[in-house]
Amino acid sequence: MPHPKIVMLTDFSPLSKVAMKFALKMAIPLEAEFTILSIIRVEGAPRASLKMKSVEKTLSKITDEEGEKLIEELKKDLKIDKAKIQFKGIRSHTVAEMVKRYTDKNPTNMVVMGSRGASALKKARLGGTTVSVIDEVNVPVLAIPEFAQYKNLQTIVLATDLKNTAKELDIITEFAAIYNSHIHMIHVVSAMDKRVDAAVHEVNEVIKKSGYNKLDFKVIIDDDIPGAIDKYIKETRADLLTTFTHRLSLVEKLFGKSITRTLAYMGAVPLLAVKRK
Repeated sequence: MPHPKIVMLTDFSPLSKVAMKFALKMAIPLEAEFTILSIIRVEGAPRASLKMKSVEKTLSKITDEEGEKLIEELKKDLKIDKAKIQFKGIRSHTVAEMVKRYTDKNPTNMVVMGSRGASALKKARLGGTTVSVIDEVNVPVLAIPEFAQYKNLQTIVLATDLKNTAKELDIITEFAAIYNSHIHMIHVVSAMDKRVDAAVHEVNEVIKKSGYNKLDFKVIIDDDIPGAIDKYIKETRADLLTTFTHRLSLVEKLFGKSITRTLAYMGAVPLLAVKRK
């Protein structure tokens, strides 16, 4: 099995360090290889000007120096001298653009970043860095809330819309098996009907065929889907929430009509968002 390749994002803030430490503790036992990315923003004068090139060169040098210090700090704090960690400062207009460009060109199993809740105005209009990255990149994104500490991944909640359960379980059971996690798969719906009944029957058959014995499934009746998921996470004391997402439409970006988007802002536990192909 090839070593996992993990991309970690940093702006050198305490929140980004929380996320990186979580990722390192989670993936070092797997002999993962880590790349820390940091955005270098150079705005204003045309890039072709000599002054702009000088500014960009200076910023790149400072960023690289800070990156090397960060690696030394992480290795010292976590006592992981032999961990494979590299740093790259990348010029880009947005974080999402930077991450997509890097992950499209370089083999990547997962992107890890910090996640902080946002105001109602920001949720409705601005999008937020975490949601933008989840929307843009084609690899799984693990968003870590600011007070998270890695202990284990004993309990995983998979919130599903029942549209492609077999494929979802193939992916999540493979991940869960690494940590011997118990998977609680849930589907939240406002009311039961024939369509849901048929989907539930299909899911139970898929579960039987999956062969993963630490897996259960529950349908929750509730009009508030994010609220019901959050409540279930707390009831089960989950270590991780997983959702399968898609590229946001313009309407979803403007009005926040994405469950994954809302859950990313709630930030009760780490969120693993997997892009649906």
